[in-house]
Amino acid sequence: MARHILTISGLGEKACWLLVQQAMGMPEAKMCTNFMADRVAMLIFAENSLAERLCVSAAVRQMSGSVVYEGTGTVWRKEVAAFRDQLMPIFSYYVDCLYTYGLAVGSWDPTRLDLRFPVINAGSPDAHPAHALADIACMLRNSRNLQGLTCAWIGCLNGTLHSLITATAWFPFALRVALPEHVDRRPLEKEVARLGTNVVFVDTPEEAAQGVDYVFVGCRGGLTAEEYEDWSVSAELLAKAKPNVRVMLSASPADALMVGSNILRNNKTSILVQQSEYRLRVHKRMLHWVFLDNEDKG
Repeated sequence: MARHILTISGLGEKACWLLVQQAMGMPEAKMCTNFMADRVAMLIFAENSLAERLCVSAAVRQMSGSVVYEGTGTVWRKEVAAFRDQLMPIFSYYVDCLYTYGLAVGSWDPTRLDLRFPVINAGSPDAHPAHALADIACMLRNSRNLQGLTCAWIGCLNGTLHSLITATAWFPFALRVALPEHVDRRPLEKEVARLGTNVVFVDTPEEAAQGVDYVFVGCRGGLTAEEYEDWSVSAELLAKAKPNVRVMLSASPADALMVGSNILRNNKTSILVQQSEYRLRVHKRMLHWVFLDNEDKG
């Protein structure tokens, strides 16, 4: 039976730590290998995302694999929704693994279909394991230890926030979450209560940023023009954080809250380039994880 990567909880503590440590241990993010030679990865994207497509494609191609891309311009989404049980096993005759993006994966159960190829979630509304693990690796690289770190999430929720909250069960950092008023945070609060981890919810960006080590900049969906200004990440807001605070984008630049251009230009504060590097590292380690396990099991 194939291994799949859909959610942080599905991966489990051991695999999450392994992927983070392996990603950090790679000598060069762009290192080329033959690991994916003669393998084909299919990308089915229900939403457009240049950044995610580039990252996944680069990971596969730098490992000598091939990519087939299906974007939003075709009818595949209706076909998969209506005939998923029938189509997924057929895909195994044509591709060696499948990446999904933009489709909620909470209800997916690939084990029920007994798929012979791995399914990897490259980002969904309810989970983004690659982003969460890559950003945790960035924090470890810069801070050496997660113990005692406090992070702020500012903005609307997305799959990365869901995955970061789940990850607090195994990675010892604290998370302070500020969501706009129109976002219903009760399901997240219920999940945090179940996990029993160090995640708290506050009402404003200022409360979230107070004394933190890292700021995750979330998306801006549903904010009015006035609210968008109030929820921007400015130098004044970061002044409430620790002096060496670092900023990470947790949404595509087009969808993220506004971040001051002076912040993004400051390489000591913004680690956007480093995030890109570690997302490539994590995706490569994910490919090793799903395929080596399958091969070891014969």
